[in-house]
Amino acid sequence: MKKEYWINVKHVDNRLVIFLKGETIWDSGIIHDDPELDQYINITDHLDKEHATELIFEGFNDDYAGKESLGELNPWHFHYRLFVRETDGAGNTKETELIKPYNEKHMSNPNIRAINNSYLLMYKEEGFTVVSNSLSQQFYN
Repeated sequence: MKKEYWINVKHVDNRLVIFLKGETIWDSGIIHDDPELDQYINITDHLDKEHATELIFEGFNDDYAGKESLGELNPWHFHYRLFVRETDGAGNTKETELIKPYNEKHMSNPNIRAINNSYLLMYKEEGFTVVSNSLSQQFYN
């Protein structure tokens, strides 16, 4: 049985940067109008079986000339999932979520870090698991 660990990014409105062990592994750049994405990022080779691995999703709400009716607020939307893909000898695959998929859409002041979602992954027995999570979000209700 082969196990691979993946991130799937589905939506980005503004900018999403993904860090693994302190290094940038993916950066959407500044994107507006919430396009649908289907970006897959394989992180298997970056995970460390001997030590905890920190995975950070930072979402930014950058300033831009948006819709005037929104006033000074800008929208942001980040949608991603972290999962393990298992493939057996016959080529059959199964995907299992490691976290509840993140799918949040809000309004906030521009030029801020909209989310900081940090996960700590550790190798236990048969594979990697999330052992802690820290989330901060900046949004306007």
